[in-house]
Amino acid sequence: MPKVENDHVRADAGAVAELLREEGGGPVFSVGFCFGGSHSWRLSASDLGLAGTIGFYGKPERVEDVIDRLSAPMLLLVAGADAATPLEAFTEFDQRLTTAGVEHEMHVYDGAPHSFFDRSFAEWEDACADAWRRILDFTARHR
Repeated sequence: MPKVENDHVRADAGAVAELLREEGGGPVFSVGFCFGGSHSWRLSASDLGLAGTIGFYGKPERVEDVIDRLSAPMLLLVAGADAATPLEAFTEFDQRLTTAGVEHEMHVYDGAPHSFFDRSFAEWEDACADAWRRILDFTARHR
C-alpha cells in the first residue's frame, strides 16, 4: 500500500470508467473498501465525471488534501467500532465536507467492526443489507 500513488489510482479508475462508458454508456460510480474506500472518495475530486463515489471504512485523512476539489456526490458507510479509524475522525470529516458544501451522506453502523461488510457478514447481516440498500438508493438518485 505505501507504494500506491493517488495519480495511479486515478489513471486506473479513468481507464475503467472509459471502458464502462464505451460498453454501456450509463453513469459511472466508484466503490471501495478500507484503503479503496479512501481512494473512492478521493475520486470525487477527479476529472473523471463520476456520478458518485462510495466508500466503506476509509481514512478521512487520505482525502483532506482534496476537500476543496470534491465534486461528485459521496456516500460514506462507516463502521462505528472501527479500530482502524475512530468514529471521531469521521464526525470531523462529515463536518468538513458540510462546511465545504460537498454533497455527501454518511451512515454509521453502531458497534460494527472494520470490514463488517465482508469478513463478518453473517454477524452483521442487517447492517450489510442496509448498506446495500443505501448503495442502491444512492446510485438511483445520482444517475
